[in-house]
This record gives sequence, C-alpha cells and structure tokens, in this order.
Amino acid sequence: MRERKGSGFGRRSVASESKQAIKKYFLLYEGSDTEVLYFDAIEDMRKEIELNSLIELVPIIRCFSEEGWSNPRKILDRVIQDLKERDTGTISFKTLFDKIIDYFHEKQIIINSKVLKRAIWKTMKQICEEEFEKTLEDIIDDPEFVCNKVLTELGQKYKIDNIIQYIPEIIKFEDLTYEENYDEICLIVDRDKESFIESQYDYVKQKCEEQGFRFCVTNPCFEFWLLMHSEKVFDLDQEKLSENPKVTSKKRYAEYELHKIYPSYKKSNYKAEEFVGNIDTAIKNEKEFCEDIEGLKHSIGSNIGLLIEDMRK
Repeated sequence: MRERKGSGFGRRSVASESKQAIKKYFLLYEGSDTEVLYFDAIEDMRKEIELNSLIELVPIIRCFSEEGWSNPRKILDRVIQDLKERDTGTISFKTLFDKIIDYFHEKQIIINSKVLKRAIWKTMKQICEEEFEKTLEDIIDDPEFVCNKVLTELGQKYKIDNIIQYIPEIIKFEDLTYEENYDEICLIVDRDKESFIESQYDYVKQKCEEQGFRFCVTNPCFEFWLLMHSEKVFDLDQEKLSENPKVTSKKRYAEYELHKIYPSYKKSNYKAEEFVGNIDTAIKNEKEFCEDIEGLKHSIGSNIGLLIEDMRK
C-alpha cells in the first residue's frame, strides 16, 4: 500500500494561521472507482461543504502486486504489515519488489506496460524463491545486497541502463506517513453479505479497534450511501435493500434504484460533485438508518456521514 501522489505528499504541513500540524485522514478503499471519485469530489469541494482546514485527505492505493484486491480483511492485514515494517525498519521481499516496480513506474524507467510489469514481477519472484530460497513474505536480512542482486539481473534481462544507482531511493521509496495517535486510517468498505462474510466482518472490526483505525461500512453497498443524498431513499423497499438482489444481469437493487434517480450514474464514471453538493441531506438521512458499526453487520445503513461530520470539526 502507498499514498497516492498529490499536494503535500510525504510532508507534514502546518496551517499558517494556527501553527497546528495538519491531521491526515488516510482513505483505504475496498473499491477502486466509486468511493475514489466521491472522496476526490469531497476534497475538491472542501470549502463548500466546510471541511476543517486543518485536515488533509490522503488516499491509499494498492501497490503493483495488490492491484485487484477487494477483500477487506486482506487489504487491512496488508496495511498493518506495511506499518509494522516501517516502524521496525524491516522490509519483506514483497514490499521491496513492489517498491521497485512502483519506483520504475513513477520515474518512467519502464513504460506503462502491464505485460512488462508482470514479467519483471515474475523474474523477481523467481529470484526470491530460487536464489534466496525465501517466500515473498519473508523479511530481508540485507536489503541493499538483495536489491543490488535483483536490480543487476533485471538490468541485464530487460536492458535497463545504470539501474544500480537507484538502490538507496528504492529502499526508502513511499513509506506511509501515517502518525499513530494523531492521524486516522479509514477503511471504507461495503457490507456485501456474499463476499464479506460475518466472521471476516468481526475480524476486521476487532483489528480496526486494536489498531485505532476507523471502520467505515455501508450496508449493503456504497450506492446506498449515494442514495441517501436524495429524499427518494425513503421510497425504497428496505427488505430488497437488505438483500440487494440482482435485478438485471449487471445491476443489483441499490445500484438499479440509484440509476433511476441519477440516470447518468456509472460506478467508474459519474458526477460525484452532484452528490457531494447534497451531502447535508445524506448526513441527515443516514440518521434514519443504522449508523452503529456493530449494527451495520446486519442492518442497512452507513457511518460515512459520521466520518464527514468528524472531518468538519
């Protein structure tokens, strides 16, 4: 996991008026489209919706090997492991290899080719298993030695010139700037009963409590939070919302009803600003449904509104 590039990346900025350090809200999404667009719109409209000027929204995105992950437990465990490695000054083979590919991409050392990235990953994994006789999750004893060995082979195989010079930058590349007991990590997920089973829900809830993370859930899915931006949310069938069955080959009930109210809505391409403009309606309407994290395991509702309210304080 790594922070998405943006203003203030990697720095702890200070508000000039108060000399207070900016508090960061790290947003860790289960999905890769709908939630991202929504919270990007919140950032763009922060003055209009009166977000606290002393906070910064920092999206956490997946590294190369994590692309396509959607299991909340898997995502949570990974960010906990990343923070553990950062705090203990250790690094696993997986973390190092992700840093190498992400660094190559960021610095345009390799072209943006998924085929090439997969080939490089396969080569690094082979080096890990065959030459070092380790697994990807094993901690590296000598990161500089391993990085030198891996980069030398990559340079030869993929014709990358002067590759060794990048070792120091790669090893320290893009650690999370999260500060425990000050910042917030917010895991934002759907309560999908088919894929996010009850035992996983209990595990994620407990781990978030232990780590001091915020567990943000919408039951049954994020589209229901979007539906709350309209008073028409109270016209919907709550039993169907709870079950959220498929009503077409591609859409479940919540998304289908959302599309009826907002015809232009698409998961990966919609005008999130139209929803954020009605955020006070959503916060008010949310209070008519479940907002309690334990209750959200079985009851329709959300606690996204509570998160927004805290961001305004």
